[in-house]
Amino acid sequence: METDIIKLESLKRKLNEELTKENSDNTLILSLSHEIASLDQDNVRFSVDAGVINRLGKELVGRHETAVSELVKNAYDADATTVDLFFENCDQVGGHLTIKDNGLGMTREQLIKGFMTISSSDKIHNPKSPRYTRTRAGQKGIGRFATQRIGQILTIITQTLHAEKALKVTINWDRYEMDSNLFLISNSIEEIEKDQDEGTTLLIENVRDSWSNAMINRAYKYITDLLQPFPLSERFEKSKNDPGFKVTFYRNNSVIVDEESAFFQHALAEIEAYVDDQGQGYYSFKSDKLAIPEEVYLIGRKDRDEEYESLRNVHFKAYYFIWNAGLISKSVEKYIRENAREYAGIRLYRNGFRVLPYGEPQDDWLRLDASVVRRSIIAPHANINFFGFVEVLDQDGKYFQEQSSREGLLETDSLRELKDFGYKVLTDVAIKISHFREKKGTAGQKDWNKKTSREIINDVKKEMGELINDEPKKFEDVKKDDRGVITVTLKTINDKLTELEETHEEETREQELKTKELLKEIQLLRILAGLGLTIGEFVHEVSHYEPAFKYDAEFLTGLVEDSEGINAGNRLQKNLEAFTVYTSFFKDAISKNVNRELKPIELREPISNFLEIITPDLERSNIIIDKPDIKGYNLLTCPMHSSEWASILFNFYTNSKKAIAKKSVAGKIHIEAGKIQNKVYLEFSDNGIGIAQGKEEEIFEAFYTTSNPSGSNSAETEELTGTGLGLKIVKDIIEGYGGEVFVASPKDNFSTTIRIELPKTEIEDYE
Repeated sequence: METDIIKLESLKRKLNEELTKENSDNTLILSLSHEIASLDQDNVRFSVDAGVINRLGKELVGRHETAVSELVKNAYDADATTVDLFFENCDQVGGHLTIKDNGLGMTREQLIKGFMTISSSDKIHNPKSPRYTRTRAGQKGIGRFATQRIGQILTIITQTLHAEKALKVTINWDRYEMDSNLFLISNSIEEIEKDQDEGTTLLIENVRDSWSNAMINRAYKYITDLLQPFPLSERFEKSKNDPGFKVTFYRNNSVIVDEESAFFQHALAEIEAYVDDQGQGYYSFKSDKLAIPEEVYLIGRKDRDEEYESLRNVHFKAYYFIWNAGLISKSVEKYIRENAREYAGIRLYRNGFRVLPYGEPQDDWLRLDASVVRRSIIAPHANINFFGFVEVLDQDGKYFQEQSSREGLLETDSLRELKDFGYKVLTDVAIKISHFREKKGTAGQKDWNKKTSREIINDVKKEMGELINDEPKKFEDVKKDDRGVITVTLKTINDKLTELEETHEEETREQELKTKELLKEIQLLRILAGLGLTIGEFVHEVSHYEPAFKYDAEFLTGLVEDSEGINAGNRLQKNLEAFTVYTSFFKDAISKNVNRELKPIELREPISNFLEIITPDLERSNIIIDKPDIKGYNLLTCPMHSSEWASILFNFYTNSKKAIAKKSVAGKIHIEAGKIQNKVYLEFSDNGIGIAQGKEEEIFEAFYTTSNPSGSNSAETEELTGTGLGLKIVKDIIEGYGGEVFVASPKDNFSTTIRIELPKTEIEDYE
């Protein structure tokens, strides 16, 4: 105790000496003050270890994509309209990332009390941004520590509109080590020349992780989900002062992803609509691809000019896509459709903040998918055809009210009218575009008469002839023959059209055959769907009798004494085991099918379940399955339905059984799984008859089969066996998730290997 008193007095003398100096050392003053406070016998105080910065940066911000989104949110809160992210040499550890915004910037006081203050309360006291009154995206005051998660050194350069100089602060996060006092670590601040009128630049050096293009794209997706993803319309009176928020990602000065490159330049049409403060609805759309100019239309509650009673101040923007129509290049369309499965639909924003679950996958709040099922509107208009948002301004909660669970809005008159407005706008545009494309828009459309291909060819020939007649000078090689027929000497237009006519009939016949095949496929799929329901009922009923069957078989076997009776009893028990295998398999698949949630599947799970169920049948079929060769850990597929793997593996197994039986050999099957780059894979091999050369692609086509045709007396279920739909269904499942299934080079000692590749889910993304 006496020692502490002596030490305390010594510290006080040193502090007084430092305070009386003309140029005192502030760091020393803080250090002495901290030591004096720690010796206080009557009071205790909280202190902060510098290691808290490491925990805030690395533990509260788990992924570096999330860290980037936190920093972009800060720029949004600072009323930035543009944010540019420059990834330089970030394909490996040690590069640097620059994030530059044109927001309000920070004064010296804001930098010290805001950015440099942990869990600053500024956003709580000021929930709206000062310039555009945006609802703040960040609330906890820890977003700035995301920079520590991304890289080692942070340099902040910030300037406000009225400041003459910019402020620059450099922070080395590695200085914030455990067992050191946070308040004793200082960072120099200096004034430098401004490089823009206002805004903030963050330079993050020595990045801790490599960044692939896929990761950059994922970071962009996080941002579009968190923030308003579309620029607000100047027509919308209440939002006209907010020009919107645009984010662009660059790698080595080349654009990797932005709004345009990601999706919207490929849209067939751009739609914009709004309801004014009187309740009158309007919409317009334009299509560069179809050369449709923008025109404004009225849209009302019942009649087009009728005002909505409880709906005001609504802005609506959407981009319209039609799939598989040759309107987008195949490679780009595949990418957009993959994103459409997760991000398509119309999202709802209230006062600038996202309202869930509207626009989430499987959410059909505008009843678009339900309308497609009704088939009264033929034009494509499902949720997957649109990317867009609805924004409502309702600061006082007069029109829209949150549910007590904070999930969704109460079903008020305003919400019902909003749904009516959105549905009418989108379906009206879809129908109008169908008319421009000379397609039928509605089932009851009476004035629609589809032209045949021959009529279209004749129309083109007529138009080209008129064009050459009207302006012959535009065609250097135009001339008339003795009969006055216009021709073009180099590959004439008429010759080309004649060639088209000659091939038209053959193409029509081919199309008819394709249509018949498609109808046959649909018919069989319908039968299989019905059969699936029957199997479900059958399995449910049989499961009640299985224990009794097993008990009775064991009891009867125990009653007989002669070898023939014992053998018969043993065969009965084995057959019942095989029967149980199949009923267990179907029971498991059906029970999993009840849950429609998609989730990443660790490949060990479906392989293990499959082997456990199928093992009794292997002995009966004289087939051996080697121990699966599982390479690596965390073999997580993209989100899938777990029951789909039962279908995939069972199809592979039944095909292998047939191939092995045809070769009349002791069967061997081998399963391998692993991951490579951004994919997981599974290979299924057997030693059956193999696949004939040149047929590797055909086996995945509908109705391709090597099974013998069924007899004339076969039942419908027998005819379904070996229809050639099994691998077609597998292909549809895999390609539906952006993966591939193909015949690979057979493994040693095997004759066939089929390989599946699927996008993988990183373990840090799987929560």
